[in-house]
Amino acid sequence: MKLLFNIESLVPPLTGIGNYTFNLIEQLQEHDIETIDCFIGANFCSAEQALANCVVASNQYVRRDGPATESKLRALLRSWTFTYRLREVVRNTRLRLRASEFKNHIYHEPNFMLKPHSGTSVATIHDLSFIHYPHFHPKKRVEWLSAQLPKTLKRADYLITDSNVIRDELISDFGVSADRVRTVYLGASDHFHTQTTEQTSSTLERYNLQHGRYVLFVGTLEPRKGVDTLIDAWCRLPQALREEFPLVLAGAPGWHNHLLNDRIKALEISHGLRQLSFVSSQDLPTLYAGAAVFAYPSLYEGFGLPVLEAMQSGVATICNADTSMSEFAQGCAVLVERNNEEQLAAKLNELLSNEQQRQSVAEAGLLRSRDFSWKRCAKETLDIYRTVS
Repeated sequence: MKLLFNIESLVPPLTGIGNYTFNLIEQLQEHDIETIDCFIGANFCSAEQALANCVVASNQYVRRDGPATESKLRALLRSWTFTYRLREVVRNTRLRLRASEFKNHIYHEPNFMLKPHSGTSVATIHDLSFIHYPHFHPKKRVEWLSAQLPKTLKRADYLITDSNVIRDELISDFGVSADRVRTVYLGASDHFHTQTTEQTSSTLERYNLQHGRYVLFVGTLEPRKGVDTLIDAWCRLPQALREEFPLVLAGAPGWHNHLLNDRIKALEISHGLRQLSFVSSQDLPTLYAGAAVFAYPSLYEGFGLPVLEAMQSGVATICNADTSMSEFAQGCAVLVERNNEEQLAAKLNELLSNEQQRQSVAEAGLLRSRDFSWKRCAKETLDIYRTVS
């Protein structure tokens, strides 16, 4: 079996799709596969080289937040649908020139939209947020993705989703045949695990945090992630509880978040809220493991990897009901209604005020997390390759 992957998502800082691509390729290398080739644009390399390049780039990456890092011209170009089209036309033209070399490969597109390929193809559709929540994405990007998705759904020999929530949406909303799409759950890296106070101390000291004495959110700071609701809920807590358990937001600024950023800056001064912005991959597991509670009230996720990472780190976790996160948590996380700040505040209050209850939720989540791994994800994905080969 020969495999071909698009690795355009392996550019730091890695998003959820980048983590998926990296870990899937890494685990597939453990199986008896003749070759795994990768491409980004029209540049090709081996799987080994792709992963090595990603590790080096990630270790060297330093995020510079703020509008000064992006020129007005580049920002304007990114807002045009024409820019997406031009970029894809150029990449696809160059890709077609080498198509004959890879026609016997099974091409897996881990980032939604299939590129030109004359052989068998598989695509992973992580979520449909640009369809159901278009106001949470740049308009031109929504237009582009909405136009391209039907083409991918038609061309793909098989489709993969991260949860049954997304699988059901493809079947009901787009008429995809149920026998052409399968759910393959994601995994969390082994770097995410329980840690003692002694093990977290040196890292948390650098962030001026105490083990077991903060509420954590990890994710892009944008409306879709429910950050506003989390802030509202935390602000409802008694002052003494907020002072004992500050809210820590670890994530890069996202789209359409100017008002959110202004609010966060104000609350840093008035309420002691903490914004860490970009956190390195080396520090992130410790940040999870040191939290008292992990709160992730995202409105919509294809899977919700931070929830699994927190559960695997042995931390009591809160997420939204009727989502992909509640689907895989299966009662091992505290669930709240979407956008219900009052209910979220009540659950935060309960967990932060009752150490025994926190520990019970944490233990349930840790036990449930053991059912998931990137090894399992790769094995089930490999079964799909065999189905279409």
